[in-house]
Amino acid sequence: MSTLWHQSLDRGRDTFVIALDIAGAFDRVWHSGLITKLRSMGVTGGLLHLLHDYLRNRSLSVAVNRHTSEEHPIGAGVPQGSVLGPLLWNVFFNDLLMLTPEAHAYADDCTLTFPCDSTDHRTTVALVNQVLETITSWGRRWQVDLAQDKTQVMLISRRHHPPATPIPPILLDGKVLLLQPTVNILGVEVNSTLSFTSHVRKTASEAAGRLNCVRRVSHLLDARGVTTLYAAQVRSLMEYAPLTWSSCPPSYLGLLDKVQNRAQRLISLKAAPDMQLAPLQPLQHRRDVTGLCVTYKILKQGAPHLAILRQPWATPHPYSTRDAHKRDQQLIVPFARTETFFRSFLPRYSRLWNRVVRQTDMHQAATLHIFKCAVNAWLMPSGHN
Repeated sequence: MSTLWHQSLDRGRDTFVIALDIAGAFDRVWHSGLITKLRSMGVTGGLLHLLHDYLRNRSLSVAVNRHTSEEHPIGAGVPQGSVLGPLLWNVFFNDLLMLTPEAHAYADDCTLTFPCDSTDHRTTVALVNQVLETITSWGRRWQVDLAQDKTQVMLISRRHHPPATPIPPILLDGKVLLLQPTVNILGVEVNSTLSFTSHVRKTASEAAGRLNCVRRVSHLLDARGVTTLYAAQVRSLMEYAPLTWSSCPPSYLGLLDKVQNRAQRLISLKAAPDMQLAPLQPLQHRRDVTGLCVTYKILKQGAPHLAILRQPWATPHPYSTRDAHKRDQQLIVPFARTETFFRSFLPRYSRLWNRVVRQTDMHQAATLHIFKCAVNAWLMPSGHN
């Protein structure tokens, strides 16, 4: 989704983003409705009976200090934490996605995207309200409630001031949804200019707090123990969905680097004099390895969920050059009008992929693991892990 938003913003267009909140979601799936949908998808016979038995006659109880409450029957919902739970939810939710091509969903997280001309919001808002009415009607039919108070709406735009013509109200089941400066989607805070500065700032602050906790217990650990704890509890936080917010200005990415630098000093203090401990890999290096691996999945493995990100191959030159034989293995780099789009996933990693093709043969690696190891070594500054 962020790629679509970046492309629209780079072309000077605005985008309305609606992050729907489904009340209860997994806990409120209507069993009879789910069975009906399974049957309509061709699930019949013993398998349908098995799934029906899997859902019915379930109950809940609470255990505290060896005391267990009475059991209460459950008449709706799919078991959370189970293998089948997300699959059954997708079956239940799928027809809504077919009704609304503007929707993108991951489990019960659903986001609507409406690009529009920056001078004509009225037509787009009319479409938004029409789609929201369709979703509301679907919810009534299938006993799904939308949480109006938690549904978020944002306008992505390059403008710094409100438009001269007021934006018409956006309505969800009769309630006006107010435009917000940011929306939270799958744990990433997206702002209206796609700079992701607020997300990175909050991430750096939380990571610094976690690092302080690591420092408090560091007297119990050696250098390798501190490194392991840092990687698991601090760095993992700073590397959540990094390709989404890769367009963030370098000055804000530096806030994350400062946290890692503090961790590096803590690890160095714990290292024995004779211990040979390589420095931590730079965070930007790790993001670049990840970005190239995703590009490899798109181009070489044909990952279906990444197909929308596939860039066309470059056209071979009609004349002979040293790298002409590799031209058809390079990508057309999207033209970027703005620095924000220039730093985002598609332009950045199309350029980096082309560099890999021109300078090495790593793009011909047989497996993702081989490619990742080769790219990691190729990009790595000397002396790092």
